[in-house]
Amino acid sequence: MAVAQQILPATPQILLKNRGRLSGKAAWRQNLNLASLAAFKIGSSLGPRGAYKLVTYHRGPEMVMKVTKDPVDVVDELGIEHPAIMTLAEAAKIQRDHTGDGISTLLVLVSALLTEADKLIDVGFHVNTILDGYLKATEKSIAIINEIAKNVGKDLDESLLEVIDCGRELLNRRLRRDLSEAISRVTEDGTIDLSRIRIVTKPGGQTNDSELVRGVIIKQGKAHPSMPDWIDAPKIAFLTKLEVKRLELKSKDEGPFSVKLNVTSREQIQQFKSEENRLRTLLVERVKMAGANVLICRSKIDSRLSDQFSRQGILAVLLVGHKDFEAAATATGGTIVSNVDQLEKEDLGIARKLEVDKIKPDDIVILHCNRGATLLLRGSSPELVQELEKTVKRALLILKHSRSNPKVVPGGGAILVELALQLRRYALTFDGREQFVISSFADALEKIPECLSRNYGFDPIDMTIQLRNHHTNGQQAMGVGENGCIDMDEANVIELANVNKTNLHRTFELVSLLLRIDDCFYVKEIPKFHKQ
Repeated sequence: MAVAQQILPATPQILLKNRGRLSGKAAWRQNLNLASLAAFKIGSSLGPRGAYKLVTYHRGPEMVMKVTKDPVDVVDELGIEHPAIMTLAEAAKIQRDHTGDGISTLLVLVSALLTEADKLIDVGFHVNTILDGYLKATEKSIAIINEIAKNVGKDLDESLLEVIDCGRELLNRRLRRDLSEAISRVTEDGTIDLSRIRIVTKPGGQTNDSELVRGVIIKQGKAHPSMPDWIDAPKIAFLTKLEVKRLELKSKDEGPFSVKLNVTSREQIQQFKSEENRLRTLLVERVKMAGANVLICRSKIDSRLSDQFSRQGILAVLLVGHKDFEAAATATGGTIVSNVDQLEKEDLGIARKLEVDKIKPDDIVILHCNRGATLLLRGSSPELVQELEKTVKRALLILKHSRSNPKVVPGGGAILVELALQLRRYALTFDGREQFVISSFADALEKIPECLSRNYGFDPIDMTIQLRNHHTNGQQAMGVGENGCIDMDEANVIELANVNKTNLHRTFELVSLLLRIDDCFYVKEIPKFHKQ
């Protein structure tokens, strides 16, 4: 026995002293509490009357402040130290980047389903039984949405953008029209390429000053003051680099090394300068021979070279950023060339006109062309411009999805109340424990209209009773509005059916992930650095 104890000692110490571990229900409770905290903060922001959040944090010596209704910003700050909330934050970012809407709904539903699962676990349900029931409820909900979804015809963009704006008055009527036009300008053969829509932000002015520029904005000025400010039908050369090639010698398997120039007379200096000038003139001539009257270059060029371009009537724009450079070439149909020796007439891009302008205090160049679209966003403060930019990006995604599948469902929580009603009927078709699980799923769906009711100032219990009565009587479009229960179809409050289906899928995946965690390993003491 003593020998066995020596060979098989007591439980070894695997974890280091600064590591910790939560197992079983302790790990589950932590994840539940943190997810509920995140949803509690987000639930009060739902709807047009939802509250804003003031988020502050230190970034080095700088105090950063955000006033926002964006759930990603809020959850991202909450999750800086907690893995469970960070999981929610990453899922919210994926929802925002791929779908554009339904982020707050996603987070609240995840919390509600976890809370319902906790109640079921307490009365003896196994996690796998709960997830199996949740999966059946999710599939049934998607089938119900497919039955309810319908086409609304005209003014779909206007209705969707009004819901995206969510009462913040960031998307005025003109900007909504501009967003719809921007989508149309980047649609080719039924494919929408959102990367071709450039967004340029500039604090100053009002949000009403935001506009669509039918072309590309390059955030650089002309290279020489005497270059023209306006060119009709410009022919544009796109070069990554333009420079006079210096004399260099190379040895095999060796890089270039410096060459010493031995000057013995004044005439040699003059000859060297003349040769340099000839080479610069040759570069300008090659650009001109290709037929270009505009040069857009990623690198800096010599001031004497800029002067020669100016004398030839060629407008040069230098040090153009990578994104602006690529966008301008795509919009004008130009080909990016690395060396001026390779430049041909077929490589030139074409636009309707070019103008040099100013967004104080910066100079810009605007290329007006049929295939380009740039949204110039203005605002009275950097925070407001940032909020407007996020809203515009979400709006563009929603408009893109509406082009591929325009079917919609009523908003204001109406679709979720209808799903809850039909799921409770569906639950009765099961004889086993799935009946309880699917009913719990239906209860979780009603948390969204409860949050909306609370944010509008209504009693959530009374509103839930009224909504259930309306939907039982076949009024599927009844949801929560400013005046209580209203018909969302008549109020023109709609949501894309695909967004709701994606929401339900992602909610189930998140809940499944968090419910299956039974061990949490963590570092007890680790310095926390805020993301930059």
